[in-house]
Amino acid sequence: MEFFDKMKDSLTKISKGSADVARESVEKISDKATELSTLSKIKMEIKSIEHKIEESLTEFGKIFYNLSKEKKLISKKDDLTAVKIKVQDLKEKLISKNEEFKETCKHYTSVTIDKEKIKTLKSELEEGGATIDHFQIEDNSPVIGKKLKSVTLPKEVLVGTILRGDKVIIPDGTYMFKKDDKITLLGKIEDVEKTKTIINPVT
Repeated sequence: MEFFDKMKDSLTKISKGSADVARESVEKISDKATELSTLSKIKMEIKSIEHKIEESLTEFGKIFYNLSKEKKLISKKDDLTAVKIKVQDLKEKLISKNEEFKETCKHYTSVTIDKEKIKTLKSELEEGGATIDHFQIEDNSPVIGKKLKSVTLPKEVLVGTILRGDKVIIPDGTYMFKKDDKITLLGKIEDVEKTKTIINPVT
């Protein structure tokens, strides 16, 4: 039981006062896709605005050329002014969108887990041949709808925090497995792997 107690102590230290650190650890993995998707979307919007600016500048050049050729620059200067205003508006949008991209990058950079605490926990676990792992319950998992206490798991594994959407669950025996729940496991490497296989069998 010493090893199991050590894991519990480590988990208590890393989540002192709340489950925030453990939650952030799980969210860090699941939110990475969201982060990349958000940044990609903003990048696409930036590219779109840049393309519109190029088109507007091309339009400006054509109008300028045609009016010069027809010697109507003075009488038709309003046409050029309208395009100039359009370009200026697009440039302002581009600046704004670039700022949004920078701020979004800063946001995702600031929302990080306490790496030193996680590193300390991993170090303590590895000394005893243990590990910490995060994974999601798959659609075909045989444990879906079952309570934790009714599922036989290896002895030297600890089911840590469960992330269900935005909700963090500290599981007890009555916790019921649900599809897409994100689970944190701590324990002996071989027992963690066995537990993952029990929850998500390899097909």
